[in-house]
Amino acid sequence: MTASSMQDSAPDAAAGECIRVNAPAAQAVTAYLARQPDLPQVSTIIPAYNAARFVHFAIESAMAQTHRPLEIIVVDDGSTDNTAEVAAQYPVQVLRQENAGPGGARNTGVWAASGEWLAFLDHDDTWHPEKTSRQLAIAEDGVAAIFSAKFEDKTQFDFEELFWRNLGGNPSSTLIRRNALLQIGLFDADRRLMGLDDYHMWLKFLWAGLRFKTTQGLYNFTPSEQHYGGKLDKMLSAELINIEKISVLTNMAPAKAAARKRLARLGYVPALIYGRQLTEARAHLRALGLDCGAIRYWYAFLPSALIDAKRLLRRFTAPSS
Repeated sequence: MTASSMQDSAPDAAAGECIRVNAPAAQAVTAYLARQPDLPQVSTIIPAYNAARFVHFAIESAMAQTHRPLEIIVVDDGSTDNTAEVAAQYPVQVLRQENAGPGGARNTGVWAASGEWLAFLDHDDTWHPEKTSRQLAIAEDGVAAIFSAKFEDKTQFDFEELFWRNLGGNPSSTLIRRNALLQIGLFDADRRLMGLDDYHMWLKFLWAGLRFKTTQGLYNFTPSEQHYGGKLDKMLSAELINIEKISVLTNMAPAKAAARKRLARLGYVPALIYGRQLTEARAHLRALGLDCGAIRYWYAFLPSALIDAKRLLRRFTAPSS
């Protein structure tokens, strides 16, 4: 969810709507219950927020795994719809809590889990049937996590590479040893990290010297309207908080942390301008000051009408294909 499905502290406008509950496919439930959990034991954890329209797909894909999980835990993170009612129709453990954000919901599932391995699945994603079995097939001794690489040309990397570029796996692709996650202090539940709590976790993972392996994408990413990926101002804010936290954890030189913040700001400012989030873009340009990489974006201080005119002029003067 990583990206993953994220939520603000306040529910969205349609949050109170109850979704009509359809009976789960009896054949799928019967087949799941007829099987014994496979070894090594895997606990599936599904954090869910206002997910009544999605969560049954996630649950059914977990039940359909060729490596049968020990348990499926759905953490209802303060939903105002009938997420818990939908989930409770299935042979799963449903935990309800006040809204704590995705990191806090995942942590609740970790404390409740009994499996040696933990498999996270965001409420609006689904797994391929062989996802767990294919990951476990490469989980030799010393490997603490397996996930799908974001880039085909970058399947192995160290802390330094990850710090400068978010290469870590989406939570829904992640299979991680429970003791490894406990060792690094679980997910950081700081709400300011929402949208990047998984990136923060992978940085802690590599800083601790833990090993991972990667697989191809074995999940379907279908973000709901609550997904944080499109909320650029909040994602950039989370990037800066993440850098601050990691710099403290690693006793990083201030100049290195400042350089990484510069890179984050320069990466987001063009999109903020394009999306007309000019207040946020201007604030980050002021923070960059006379940085040579920021000068080209100073037009963001023009009135919005002039910026629109600039875009139209470029469109009309662009060579025809």
